[in-house]
Amino acid sequence: MRLLDLLDAARDLDSGAVAGIVVTLTARHGVARTWTGACVPALRRAGAGGGPFDIAVEHVLSEGIARGLDLSSVPRHGDIRSNHVLLACAPGEEHDLPLKALSAALFEWRIGTFPLGADVPWRALRAATERTAAGTAVIWSQTATTADAAGLLATAADFPATTFAPAGPGWLAAGVVPALTRAGLCHLTSLDLAISACARVPEPLDMEA
Repeated sequence: MRLLDLLDAARDLDSGAVAGIVVTLTARHGVARTWTGACVPALRRAGAGGGPFDIAVEHVLSEGIARGLDLSSVPRHGDIRSNHVLLACAPGEEHDLPLKALSAALFEWRIGTFPLGADVPWRALRAATERTAAGTAVIWSQTATTADAAGLLATAADFPATTFAPAGPGWLAAGVVPALTRAGLCHLTSLDLAISACARVPEPLDMEA
């Protein structure tokens, strides 16, 4: 799915071209297939290098994919439903690209989102949850250092009407998934599970990048 085109555009440091490719692919194949078939493999390959230019390429690729996903976040089947979903990175977590993929995928199914972005303090998440009365809140952690189980459990306890769902590899790396599971929180390990937590859309998809 034009994996090499994405990498070539990123190596040219052309984030606009990367975004254009992502928009074209999502229009043809949908967000989910584009994310798993092109974006994730390209990100993994770009991240395999360790040189200064490789880092620049990875940043351009991430920026272009993010822009393309934002442009693709348009409902295709009519009006947005009312059951909006909060999407937030845990405090200190800067990797919000997988949440952009989830947001764009949900828009295809007429599920609106409240994307709060990276590094969301718990107090800000509590305020947003109270304001939106969201049915589901997906909290992303990429690394063990940002997987604050105590903060998540305390926030979830304050809003029993909202289903809080930890997502990303950080929770697993921190070894806190069993405690979260015992508290009734489902750890989302794939885009399939993340979509299912917000709407019943049974299609297996890889979320991690």
